[in-house]
Amino acid sequence: MAVPQERFILIPGMGADERLFGPQRAYGFDFEVPSMPIPKPEEDLPAYAARLKEMLGLTEPCVVGGVSFGGMVAAELAMMCPARCAILIATCRSNAAIPRYYWWVERVARFVPDGLVRMRCGASSRIMSKLESLDDEQRELVRVMSHDVPVPLLRGAGRMILRWAGRPTLPCPSRHIHGQIDRIIPLKGVCPDEVVPGGGHLINLTHAEQVNRFIERCLAG
Repeated sequence: MAVPQERFILIPGMGADERLFGPQRAYGFDFEVPSMPIPKPEEDLPAYAARLKEMLGLTEPCVVGGVSFGGMVAAELAMMCPARCAILIATCRSNAAIPRYYWWVERVARFVPDGLVRMRCGASSRIMSKLESLDDEQRELVRVMSHDVPVPLLRGAGRMILRWAGRPTLPCPSRHIHGQIDRIIPLKGVCPDEVVPGGGHLINLTHAEQVNRFIERCLAG
């Protein structure tokens, strides 16, 4: 397995944390998963990524990557640090790929109590667990992660995603893998380098073997 000499940063999606990357850790990849800061009021995605860059001290060549929201953050990081490669998993380069339904959800969420946001997140995790055909262990992981993520992070991430101008091109090579039946970021709205047959949004969990091989090729350059 190829192991990069430079730092390898993986960023989780908005309802997840470092536990999302268990299959990648088990495969033997050596990477860092930052603790995601709470977005500041009116902070946009580039400013958020710049703050994360400073927290991580990314001044040397590195590889950045992420899943879903984490992939968007990784794209922004690649704009401002000396990234050798960006690895994009189940994500997009523009909010135009996000179904319009989520725009209404984010707007409504601005006016409801944190408790209702938490309940909505829990319900979404249960629905996703069924749609993604997760096994019992994976289903429990998704449930626990969605419960543990701070509501202000969920609110801020949703707001930043829907206000994101996007990054059609990056200053470094980028590779994108996507699930064929992703219902969160549908395949029709993106142009990935590799498609996972039958894969949904959580392909790094459900189709870890294919995703790990993809990451390995990206790291090998």
